[in-house]
Amino acid sequence: MRTSLIIVSAMSLCLTRANNPATKMMKENIEDISRFLKLELVPDVKINNGYMEESFNLTIKTANNILDYVEKSMTETADKVEKTFQTIANNITNNFEEIIQKSSKNFNALQKLTIDNEVAIANDFTTKLNNVVAKIETRMKQHEDFMTTSVAVC
Repeated sequence: MRTSLIIVSAMSLCLTRANNPATKMMKENIEDISRFLKLELVPDVKINNGYMEESFNLTIKTANNILDYVEKSMTETADKVEKTFQTIANNITNNFEEIIQKSSKNFNALQKLTIDNEVAIANDFTTKLNNVVAKIETRMKQHEDFMTTSVAVC
């Protein structure tokens, strides 16, 4: 806004072609300002625009590098988690298979012990039963002998 006022003032001074000292001084000031704008300010603004563009490009490059790093990290983390879960699943499967094998082995051993115990119990029971029968037969024979002796005495 101020620049346009200065330019309008300069143009109006040029058009009036007044030769008084105030007008000449204003004309010189406007020329100085114009020279300053042309030689100092405009190139400085262009350089600043270049710096801003370079800064913008660096920002984009940095942001892309950060995004690439995050994506890479996320992929690596996901791969590690997947590998860990796969290892856990394999370990669980192996443990269950081992448990099944041990349980089957233990069941078979227990079944064999049960059969062996049944045979031992049956043999022991048979032996003891035969002993009891033999003792009963001996008692019966003694009783019969006693009865025969008692009847003979009577």
